[in-house]
Amino acid sequence: MTSVDPSPALRHRSVTRGRLLDAARALLAREGLKGVTIARLCGEAGFTRGAFYSNFDSMDDLVRALVDRERERMLALVREAADPATFAGLEPAEAATAVLERFAVLQPPDRDWFLLHLEFELRGLRGDLGGEEFVEWWHRIIDGIAEVVETVLDAMGLRLVVEAREAVLVLMGTWDALVLSSLVERREFDLDLLRRTTPRLLVSLTEPA
Repeated sequence: MTSVDPSPALRHRSVTRGRLLDAARALLAREGLKGVTIARLCGEAGFTRGAFYSNFDSMDDLVRALVDRERERMLALVREAADPATFAGLEPAEAATAVLERFAVLQPPDRDWFLLHLEFELRGLRGDLGGEEFVEWWHRIIDGIAEVVETVLDAMGLRLVVEAREAVLVLMGTWDALVLSSLVERREFDLDLLRRTTPRLLVSLTEPA
């Protein structure tokens, strides 16, 4: 089936929308979006208020779109990092290490990345994103990662001895703690510590299929 290229107008709107989201992402990571006006955001992105309103109804609408975009980007990177071809023939702990290292390369756990997702969580817990919207966002992340974890373990001939969502919560908590520690101590993310801990933790939650 032949794909149809979008019209120039649609491409232009997509580019504008992307640049507005990029500007919002930068502001959010730098200082949070609380109190940021549409005028300031447009100035940051280099567009008029008209360009903003042709893409979003409000700042809340933009934040929701940014949350959705970042979630889908992260899940896409998780799936890419978990490509079975990257760990074929490795022992389980080595395979888990390969997946986590690949994700760390695809999505470097730097300060902006951490603050961005922390801001999303804070806005959701405060109710700025809407209670049900935040719950749905959270569940889609957990479910998306859980699906990848089960697929990876199946390729290794393993299965979880706990619920997949429970395993994901443990792994995410460990990952976030490692990132936070590196930021607090003002050092590079410790890949060696990741190699020594998280893969073994994952394997400890499994048994032969």
